[in-house]
Amino acid sequence: MIIKRKRDAEAFLSDFQRIADYDKAGNKHYIVFEDFVRNGQCTIMKYDDKSFSIHGKGESYCDENEQFLSTDELVSFLWKHRKAVNHLLKNVQKESVS
Repeated sequence: MIIKRKRDAEAFLSDFQRIADYDKAGNKHYIVFEDFVRNGQCTIMKYDDKSFSIHGKGESYCDENEQFLSTDELVSFLWKHRKAVNHLLKNVQKESVS
């Protein structure tokens, strides 16, 4: 799966648990990818109640709190960061083939 259209970002969210790791202590699925916009890392989290949040950190910044987003907001976020997300997805695909 690669994000080429906004519909692909929606499909990515529908299939999030298959791609993401799971944090038992936090009861959430998550992915981490490079944030080329702010030069750091971004984490997208999906909780068991189906809510999504994002959090970013880097050498010169760390978001104070998670930011919870609606599905539409998250699709826009994924679209804006599709280069980094696609890089992550390509790596996940390579690992599953190996």
